[in-house]
Amino acid sequence: MNPAPFSFYNQAQLALLRLLSITLGLVDRLFNVSWGERLLARMARHWQSRLETINQNLADLQAEQDRLQGQTEALAIHAATVYLAGRKRAYGELRFDPALPRDEELLDASIALLVKRRLATIDSEETEPGHFVYQLEPDWAAIYARLSAAAIQAEPEVAEWFRESMKSAAEAVPSHERLQLQSTVPNPPQE
Repeated sequence: MNPAPFSFYNQAQLALLRLLSITLGLVDRLFNVSWGERLLARMARHWQSRLETINQNLADLQAEQDRLQGQTEALAIHAATVYLAGRKRAYGELRFDPALPRDEELLDASIALLVKRRLATIDSEETEPGHFVYQLEPDWAAIYARLSAAAIQAEPEVAEWFRESMKSAAEAVPSHERLQLQSTVPNPPQE
């Protein structure tokens, strides 16, 4: 990776800095003073301080980016959970037929979002030669845990969305597992 070329202004600053360094070096040597040394030490402290500030700002931005990326992923999981739970209630199972354009899109999105993150598994069944139907099995407990963690870290308005999708996830699991999931619903923060 090549650094960006210096602009004319930066090149002029570097030339002036070199000229100043040479001049101060000569003055220091001729008059046995340490003006150049003190000036350069002060400039070095100033730039080191600026670099530390920039590094701290970059670290803060990286932490914010990581937080927002996690929240974006959790919001996508929220939307998928609400949809899949509703589809499971309506049809009793999560079967996708890629011959139907809408099902193919939903299957691809579910694989990208849930299966690759190990929040669901997928099985295929050949219904006729060369034609497959796919059965999606979400890991509702893992989804519930992911949404629960996101609800704890999110702002109150967004946390409420996560709690709603946690309820959808809880309703999609068999009744003997539902009580176990619902007992771990985090309470909204008290104001």
